[in-house]
Amino acid sequence: MSLQLIDFNDEIEYIDIDASLVPYSFSIKLEDRTYEMTVKYNEIGGFYTIDLFDLNGEVLAFGEIVRYGRPLFNVIENENFPIPVIVPYCITEDGISEVTEDNFGKEVKLYLYERLVD
Repeated sequence: MSLQLIDFNDEIEYIDIDASLVPYSFSIKLEDRTYEMTVKYNEIGGFYTIDLFDLNGEVLAFGEIVRYGRPLFNVIENENFPIPVIVPYCITEDGISEVTEDNFGKEVKLYLYERLVD
């Protein structure tokens, strides 16, 4: 599998996260489906997590740790999951190698990549 940034009208697509609101939930449309995401911060471990629900409130993923450069929800193969690959990343590569309270939602965004089948 290879990845290519989703490019709509020459704009890079990403999920906008406001880390100052954490914990919070929001709805997002990915491809032809709408999902509910809840972003939380684990103070003890010092990391963010994301819960993913379908429109019926069914849990699709709970407590998915947001790791820099690693696709979210990647270990679960299910037709209910978003088609794009979602990767926490900094496209300016300012020496960033992890998701922190200082950079999440600012330099590090949840970028959407097209899932390409080889």
